[in-house]
Amino acid sequence: MAQRDYRIDNAKGILIILVVIGHFLLPVASTRFTTNSLYLIYTFHMPCFIFISGYLAKGVYRDGKFRWDRLLRLAWLYFLFELGVHVTEGLLEGHIGWRIDFLHESGAPWYLLALIFWYLLIPACFYMGKWISLLLALAVGLAGGYAGGLGDFLAADRVLAFAPFFYLGYFFSGKNLRDLCRGGRRLTAIALAAVWAAVIFLGTYDYLEPYRLAVYGAMYDRFAPELYPVCWLIRLVCYGAALSLSLGLIAFLPAAKLPLLTKLGQRTLSVYVLHRLIRDLCQYFDLYRFLNVHSKIQVLTLMGGCVLLSLLLASGPVYRGFQLLAELPFRLAGRPGAGRRG
Repeated sequence: MAQRDYRIDNAKGILIILVVIGHFLLPVASTRFTTNSLYLIYTFHMPCFIFISGYLAKGVYRDGKFRWDRLLRLAWLYFLFELGVHVTEGLLEGHIGWRIDFLHESGAPWYLLALIFWYLLIPACFYMGKWISLLLALAVGLAGGYAGGLGDFLAADRVLAFAPFFYLGYFFSGKNLRDLCRGGRRLTAIALAAVWAAVIFLGTYDYLEPYRLAVYGAMYDRFAPELYPVCWLIRLVCYGAALSLSLGLIAFLPAAKLPLLTKLGQRTLSVYVLHRLIRDLCQYFDLYRFLNVHSKIQVLTLMGGCVLLSLLLASGPVYRGFQLLAELPFRLAGRPGAGRRG
């Protein structure tokens, strides 16, 4: 089983901050600076998170035994997250209906639902082996975008599009990680990531806007009609950029324990769930009216606020309260602490 180390926790800490920044920028991304910042973040933040989730999922299936407790915890958190988003989105729409659609999801809860499906396929990958599993995941990821009829049903668009990152992480060994983070490989990974970051940050607003949907794992029928035949190639390039940025980030970060960041990386789930609800409430109370999106100073201040919010939502009292709620069914069933990994 892959053991957590501080480098992975540090990467998760950076990534959850980027998740929060990305979601808070999403309603106001209209200028060159905000658009380029948003799409640089969206190019790799979830692929890298998913890669790490796969890396940490080696204990889900071991010695012929499946960790159903982890699956059930994800299902419970998805249920709670859907309830919360239903309320906050209802506030924004002016009406909170009684019907909650758990089967169609394109917002933040999709990640929890996708993890359930990716976990369920781990035993099959275990028996198929590394290369067959990875090639199959890549083929499905590239071709799945043409299955437009699926849309966001059971988050199928994201499940298919981002599956290669999960299973690449699952088959990524501790030795692979150590090799990545030393010597020439480390420098190469960082350099390639820097090149991709520069291209995306400097070019999205002016040159890459027609391809922006690729970072969301969108079905290909949402692209311009003239791009439809080559959407698989656009996604493949996006895969390459996301993987390069992800490996570069992991290679760049130290393996040492860092103040605040390491702890944040160990408590990402509470931040992931709660920040989205807070973002919606900020929209509901029209707090964005105080932001001048054309002022880089104000946008950077918003980003700084996202860092502070991330740390707050990972703080002891908030995290413990979230854990109590996340483990409630297991405690009632007499199995406290099931699936604590955050």
